[in-house]
Amino acid sequence: MAGPDHAGPAPRAGGRVRRAAFLAWMACAVVIWIVVFDTIVVQAGRDYLTRQALCQQGRGPAVTIREVMDPAVSRAARTATVSGGAAGAAGILAAWAAARQRAGRSAGRTE
Repeated sequence: MAGPDHAGPAPRAGGRVRRAAFLAWMACAVVIWIVVFDTIVVQAGRDYLTRQALCQQGRGPAVTIREVMDPAVSRAARTATVSGGAAGAAGILAAWAAARQRAGRSAGRTE
């Protein structure tokens, strides 16, 4: 009597690993998006405060928060989307390449 056949669960375990890798990379991409967006918006807020202080000291022109923050939020959204998208794409590509390499190894076995 032969032991249990372990060939059935292997593809399912590989699918779980690929799904976990995909989710981890997507979480990474979301975190990158949030950090980049927040960093740019915070820097723009500091820039506004600096310009406002210079204006109050008579050393610079008057500035409104909309003049500084509106373009900064647009720039932050674009930059964060490119950064997070690049990380997500790299993760998907890495998971795809790893799955192909693993499939190639198991297909190449003659045992």
